[in-house]
Amino acid sequence: MSNKRQYIWFLIELTNGEQRWFCVSRVLREAILQEKKVNQFWKNTMIGNYITVSTSKYVKGQTHLTVGKIKKISISTHKSYKENWTRNQFVTPDHLLKFKSAFNYLKHDYRWYNRFAIWVAMKYWYFELLQVKLKRLKKKINKRRGRIINKYRKQKNF
Repeated sequence: MSNKRQYIWFLIELTNGEQRWFCVSRVLREAILQEKKVNQFWKNTMIGNYITVSTSKYVKGQTHLTVGKIKKISISTHKSYKENWTRNQFVTPDHLLKFKSAFNYLKHDYRWYNRFAIWVAMKYWYFELLQVKLKRLKKKINKRRGRIINKYRKQKNF
């Protein structure tokens, strides 16, 4: 694979639950291949992040965009000849929780309808992240409550 050009592919989960493979844009691909040279865990730096992807064919340089979640990464010598390309903009889960800042970054200089589609998708992922945080917090509280109750019960038995 070293003599042929390498293309990076992301398995992206879309907000409707569909998962599709997207070929990574040239600029982002070069950055990821540089990261791969110095970081053996390079895939972990991208999995779980949220990235802008095209969802329709390009017509006169325009396409419809959304934001999806990176699930898997693969390297191939084949590139895409379809509309399934990523853009360069992505955010981490921590950045997405700062919604306004993340949206200002991902909306880029796109047309209004793509900005709206990106906003809607980001809101979906934002609320999903909040639900995960809430579940973890509830679990932590229940665990702590259980310890306190057990400690109280032990004290009552004396």
